[in-house]
Amino acid sequence: MEPVFLPGDLRTRIVDLMKYHKISQADLAVKIGVTESTLNRFLTGKVEKLGHEQVLRLARTFQVSTDFLLGLTEIPDRKNYEISELGLSVEAAKNLYLGKVQPDVVNRLLESPRFAEVTYLIGQYLDDTLAEGYALQNQMMTTLRSMLMGAVRTDAAVQAAREVNRLKVPPYQADLTTIQNQFMAAVREVKQEVGNDLDAAKSLSKAVTQKMFTELTKGQDMQSPSITPEQIAQAVTSSVSGMDGVNLDALNQFGQAIQTFLESTLAPPASHTDEEPNQ
Repeated sequence: MEPVFLPGDLRTRIVDLMKYHKISQADLAVKIGVTESTLNRFLTGKVEKLGHEQVLRLARTFQVSTDFLLGLTEIPDRKNYEISELGLSVEAAKNLYLGKVQPDVVNRLLESPRFAEVTYLIGQYLDDTLAEGYALQNQMMTTLRSMLMGAVRTDAAVQAAREVNRLKVPPYQADLTTIQNQFMAAVREVKQEVGNDLDAAKSLSKAVTQKMFTELTKGQDMQSPSITPEQIAQAVTSSVSGMDGVNLDALNQFGQAIQTFLESTLAPPASHTDEEPNQ
């Protein structure tokens, strides 16, 4: 449950945050680079203000914004971080800023506890932490197999050696399989949170199609309505022609493609003439 802080000045904020995070004056003084007596004098009103550097260190220590510390907002969350604080490279930050990756997707994944575990697993994969363990295990299996095969070759010894050999795992296979499974599980969980609009899209498409059919068959005998491929293509393109950003040339080409497809699909089969008599 997120904490609720009442309005207050810098002194009030520091006291409230110390209570919430259960941190002593002595520990906080060390973290922000002042003596305990200096911090105490400020909190008791004997000193009017703290230095700018100390306010910034307070914000980093408590993971809140400087605006919150100074009483300018009741929301403690920080909104601005230095690239170095986030651990991002300049290129990674640039990709986010330029929209080369989708920020919404990145946000949802970073908020996922399972994805946090995925990043940990990827880190182990990259530095060979798990691979070294599997390589050592495989070496032990190889040694054990050699010992079994070097002994009297009974059927039982040969079978045991085969079983040992089957226990060997390619060093990186386990890493990649675990990462893949965890990553896909994270994506599925994010998808469940987002939900989907498939049913709504289907209903909308059905409604649009029914309206289109009604307009095309208006005034006709509904027992045997007549609709040409050209009419269908025109109705489809007309339904989207007024939308913002529509490329009319591309839309016309799309309409022509629909008409051609329908003409070829709905064309009656060619009649077959009687076979020519043998010459």
